[in-house]
Amino acid sequence: MDGALAGTGQAQPGHDPELAKRMGSAFAAMTNSTLYVRVSVPVTHQLAQVAAGRMDLHWQFDNVRSHAAGVLLVQEAGGVVTDIEGKPWELAGESYLAAAPGVHAAALEVLSAWAVG
Repeated sequence: MDGALAGTGQAQPGHDPELAKRMGSAFAAMTNSTLYVRVSVPVTHQLAQVAAGRMDLHWQFDNVRSHAAGVLLVQEAGGVVTDIEGKPWELAGESYLAAAPGVHAAALEVLSAWAVG
């Protein structure tokens, strides 16, 4: 993971303060484990970069349903998509990790401490 390029979305104004704290903690953990972490929107752009092989992983703790198109791009490109607990991703889920097969398990390990909100 030392050379991995990672990304996530960001907490929106008005979100639950605990979610913002959780996202910040996960960002810090991932920053210590990867080369680079991008926090930006639109999220679908980052997921397209994962699908194209230009980024290694993207994770999200909320607003999962609105990212379905990007998640499907990653899956169709051969990426691995699960929830943050490692279970199969579902549209009604509360989180996801979309990653290249070679980094998914390591990224899941980094994010596992933040799996439960």
